[in-house]
Amino acid sequence: MKTIAANRLNPELLELFADSTLGLYLDTETDATFAQGAVTQLAPGEALPELGAHPLHVVLDGRLTGQKDWFGPGNHFETRGQTLTALDQPARVWSLDLADAGWIKSENQPLRKSMVHALIAADAAERDATPPAALPEPQTLCDVDHPEIRRRAARLRRTTPAATAEAVLKFVHGFPYRFGTWQERASDTLARGVGMCTTKTNLQVALMRAAGLEAGYVEIPMSTSVLGKLMPTGWLALQRPTVKHYFAAVKLNGAWHGADSSYDVASYRIFLEMFPWMAHREDPVLTEGSPYIPALEIQHANLFDIAAVDSIAEEMGKRSRFLPRHFEALNTRMDRARGAHLQWGKVALLSESKSGEARA
Repeated sequence: MKTIAANRLNPELLELFADSTLGLYLDTETDATFAQGAVTQLAPGEALPELGAHPLHVVLDGRLTGQKDWFGPGNHFETRGQTLTALDQPARVWSLDLADAGWIKSENQPLRKSMVHALIAADAAERDATPPAALPEPQTLCDVDHPEIRRRAARLRRTTPAATAEAVLKFVHGFPYRFGTWQERASDTLARGVGMCTTKTNLQVALMRAAGLEAGYVEIPMSTSVLGKLMPTGWLALQRPTVKHYFAAVKLNGAWHGADSSYDVASYRIFLEMFPWMAHREDPVLTEGSPYIPALEIQHANLFDIAAVDSIAEEMGKRSRFLPRHFEALNTRMDRARGAHLQWGKVALLSESKSGEARA
């Protein structure tokens, strides 16, 4: 185990801290706050020390596990007596003693205020992303007959099947892409207005079917490297080399046409940092004879060599090993790109204002 002052470390660790949930909400105070702490490097199986009377920790990379749960890259926490150890690879953890004499100096008051705001904002965002305790049954997830699905499908219906399919594609494509739980109904995704490839695909299939189109699901293997800059660096190191990617397909004139709604404009522009030659596909366009599947196009694959299935309820019914805090840490780059963190910053300011009124 080795601990060193954070202000002596290289920019790589500052970037990992900026990618954390706390770093996202610290916003312009990220660098100055980082410099106030220290970074501990742990070997696999090595326990994290307390490091002060009131320590706050942020996992920079690796994973920590304890008797109750586990923390991944970008997660912040207070140990509260729980012994946490590096799980299966080295881990680096930033720590700050909130009771340290240097931290509570008067000149650090702006940083302390930003820290309070960041913690409140992170808690609010996590609560908003927490799914209900009772998850829906897998067979109910594509709820085509839900009134809101029917209502939205009617609004999206156009004069031709291809035009209707494209209208549905563009509508769902506009939902911000965020990693999260995939065991939710299409109507829930519609109400939340965000989703990942699985849930956006499920909503898209439900809407196309409700609009009278023959629609299905397509699964393809995708290199994790394709996620690239969409995901914080610390998380990329923990992923399998290949992941499953899902997108919707619609049958037009007897042929299955893929229509991938996964990546909204903000996430697609991050994607373009790795594949700039795909800029011409930023706007989702679907016509008969011309599918929209960027994930296959970057592989120079045959866009019609796909197999659509009627349901992916079995896959969507699997419980994720990730908790809301893990997903929030996975989403920091995309949230920053679209300015989503500013919404929760306003929640924090409002919360502090109400607390001040109560004290008065």
